[in-house]
Amino acid sequence: MAIAKASWLDTAAAARIAGQPEAAATAYLRVLELDPTDSSSLRGLYYLQVGEPLRRALLPQLRQLIEAAAPHPLAHGLLAHWLREEDRAAALALNRQAARQGLPPQRLAPLGSAAAAAGGLPEVVILGAPKSGTTSLAAYLAGHPRVWLHPLKELHFFDNHWELGEVWYRSQFPPLRSPGLLRLEATPDYLQHPQAPQRMHALMPETRLIVLLREPLDRALSWIRHMRCLIGLQGDSEALLREEAERLEAMGPEELAGLGWFRPNALSGSLYDQQLRRWLAVWPASQLLLLRFEDLALRPDAVLRRCLAFLDLDIEGLPPGRSYQIHNQGLLPPVSIDPVLARRCREGVLAEALELWTAL
Repeated sequence: MAIAKASWLDTAAAARIAGQPEAAATAYLRVLELDPTDSSSLRGLYYLQVGEPLRRALLPQLRQLIEAAAPHPLAHGLLAHWLREEDRAAALALNRQAARQGLPPQRLAPLGSAAAAAGGLPEVVILGAPKSGTTSLAAYLAGHPRVWLHPLKELHFFDNHWELGEVWYRSQFPPLRSPGLLRLEATPDYLQHPQAPQRMHALMPETRLIVLLREPLDRALSWIRHMRCLIGLQGDSEALLREEAERLEAMGPEELAGLGWFRPNALSGSLYDQQLRRWLAVWPASQLLLLRFEDLALRPDAVLRRCLAFLDLDIEGLPPGRSYQIHNQGLLPPVSIDPVLARRCREGVLAEALELWTAL
């Protein structure tokens, strides 16, 4: 079975790189036929950009596979995600069920209570930046007994799914009987979304925020490789950077200050200076922890200790002998670019972001 799973996962990865979501979805479903709890396929299907007609066509097969399996929070979260337009009540019930799984009853508000019906909200959010180690940091924090990480990690409520409403978001988190557990969500695209700071502050102003920043051009190149795997992004990396740099250089200060997603979002996704100004205009600096991806890669234990201190958690709560496995590592190898283009980016549109990152 392991060989067959690996083969179908390779097929899914190749289909994504080729920009063939239907072939990728079919391959992921073949994996789930072998193992309905395979996390790579469940996450792959969750983030796969499939159109509504394909989603409706595949939903019966997905539902049959997941409902035949033992309770699994990631599987239930995926099914809820695919059902949210089809059957909102069923999706909310699945979300609430997934949020309670794995937690002892003494921590949870009793079923049928007002607290259980209301759901919860996260005390901690990792905001970004994409391709800066957020998946690894979230996994390390989740090793602490007082941290609960959402099984899907990225909920995209404050950017892509705001229209689903507060009830949907609260259904994603376990309703707690009493304080003591920190609920964590990590959606790195929040950092860049212009409306996310106000939206989040209006709903949960006490939440603590963590941001990981990577050397801006390195992050941009990693993002291009990521998008090749995720949506089959085409085009030469240098040509993509040059075109985006030219478009950004033509913008005025006001347009840059309000910039959200900007395809291919390589250089624009690294404009940390613009992005953080929006968050600090709404949130107190004391609730925001800024870290560097490079420090996490070289000294993960030290960075984790900083995070735990920021969250008022005891380092001794972590299990002994913990490892720092790299999560969500890119599938494609790094590429080098023309040094003249690299200097243009770093001294031009990325200059302020580079200065900010250097000062951390």
